[in-house]
Amino acid sequence: MQDRMTRFEWRRIGLAEKIESLLRLVDETGHETPTQNTRTLNKLARWQHDLNTILDLLHRISNELLPQLSDLLGPESVDNEVLQVAMFQSSTKNLFLEIEIHFGESLGGRLDRNALRTLGALGELAKVLALIGDAAISMAVLHRLWEEAAEEVGELTQRRARIVSNENMAALCDRWGLYERRIHFDPPVSERSEMEHVKGTLVEAIYGMVYLKGGLERITGLITHLIT
Repeated sequence: MQDRMTRFEWRRIGLAEKIESLLRLVDETGHETPTQNTRTLNKLARWQHDLNTILDLLHRISNELLPQLSDLLGPESVDNEVLQVAMFQSSTKNLFLEIEIHFGESLGGRLDRNALRTLGALGELAKVLALIGDAAISMAVLHRLWEEAAEEVGELTQRRARIVSNENMAALCDRWGLYERRIHFDPPVSERSEMEHVKGTLVEAIYGMVYLKGGLERITGLITHLIT
């Protein structure tokens, strides 16, 4: 029991394959829909556009962000599917919910309903990764600061607060180029505090991925990216 509680395990979901299967279903339905059903066809066209947008971003993450983070964090610290999930935002949920409602029981054997629900939960799953990363970052920062100057514990709390602040993590998000690669359907963000929160959460999700791969020891070794 103890061994099972010490590590989080990632269960493969076949993310890209599920999106591709869903896109094929939408495409096929579009070809089967009579041309006079313009409302349905417009809805299907919007879903096609959104699903293709997600696939394009998944490819960008695999081809651009994954190699970059492999160089920065080490190939043993990254995982393509976990990284892709970490980039999902909650605003993607409505797309999959709409598709599930539209097809209803007619999904039949063309697509597993559980697959749609998995896709709809990706934004929440990304939040869980960020939650794990947030906890791991906090502990790793305390370890690093304690090792550096145990006699200056009076300043430890303030230094930790500066390091884990949204402002500091947003700066790291910019250096890593995470924000422009997130998968979302949100309107533009204008308020700086809101944008910094989103950026900080993306960084936390990345560290959540690192924790899944190597635990707190690996996080502690890589926390220097936040301590500038």
